[in-house]
Amino acid sequence: MTKRFKTMKSSIVMGVLLVSIFAAFIPTSSAGFILNMSSLVDVSWGGANETILKPLVPLGTPGQLTLNVKYQVTTGGFLSQTLFLLFQGRQVNINLDITETPTWCTATLKSNSITTTIKTQPQEMTTMLTIRIDENAPAFGAGYVIITASVPKIGLIDAYTQVFTLEFTPAYLPMINAQLPEGNSKTIGPMDTVSFPIVVENMGNARTTVKFTIHNIPQGWVAVVTDDITLDASKGSTGTAYLTVRPPKNFGYHNDDESIIVTMSPARAEDLSNIGPSKTVTVIVESRGFSTPGFESLLFIGALLAVVLIIKLKKKK
Repeated sequence: MTKRFKTMKSSIVMGVLLVSIFAAFIPTSSAGFILNMSSLVDVSWGGANETILKPLVPLGTPGQLTLNVKYQVTTGGFLSQTLFLLFQGRQVNINLDITETPTWCTATLKSNSITTTIKTQPQEMTTMLTIRIDENAPAFGAGYVIITASVPKIGLIDAYTQVFTLEFTPAYLPMINAQLPEGNSKTIGPMDTVSFPIVVENMGNARTTVKFTIHNIPQGWVAVVTDDITLDASKGSTGTAYLTVRPPKNFGYHNDDESIIVTMSPARAEDLSNIGPSKTVTVIVESRGFSTPGFESLLFIGALLAVVLIIKLKKKK
């Protein structure tokens, strides 16, 4: 039995040597038909990511995404399945390189090389991809990371290179900035009305509707503000809302200082339920001076009575 086993082993070795010598001298196309062994790699989203990724928030916590990497050797040609047995257990280095991302995206791999071994069954490995996106990422636009996977030639196993495009979606970034170009404090008389323009700038990545709400209106004061404005998607687009304030005009001298707070709530124009953090501005109105409500009408009535009295006196004469 031992002698027979040694004979079989020697025959296999001799056969491999003859095939190797034969493959070295025959044309490449013919050798490929006879041997036809090649590495094969597949890269895809995996792990907890499933096949559908949640939108990634710009300027938020970097996305830690799992990549599935599969490796196997194809053996379709004449004698290739027999020769494949000689390479089992050999180490394989799979090289991964990020070759392209959008300008608003930064992507890094935990490791640019994954090591495995040649086996009869496909091998599955994982690695981590970190994605950071900035405020210029278009909300719900097309995000992608292009990864090139390559494996060097291993003996009679051909080298392999393939490009993979992995897609993701940027989320909406509700970010605004507000300014009061005419200042946040004005002094008026008790009979006057004052207006504060509020300039709002879109710092996010989509069309944004900003809703305005007034808080703590002092008793006796009147304050109204623009209901809402919609800002274009381009970063830096602006819109202006107006806050109008009128102090009380009770009779007498006024020396009143009151503050009014306006809250601005941004939301994606196409989905107003997608709301971001609010911003506030505070204005101060000083009411100074005398107020004489109804005094003009009393003067008019008095003047009218005086005219009537003069007319009657003239008639008596």
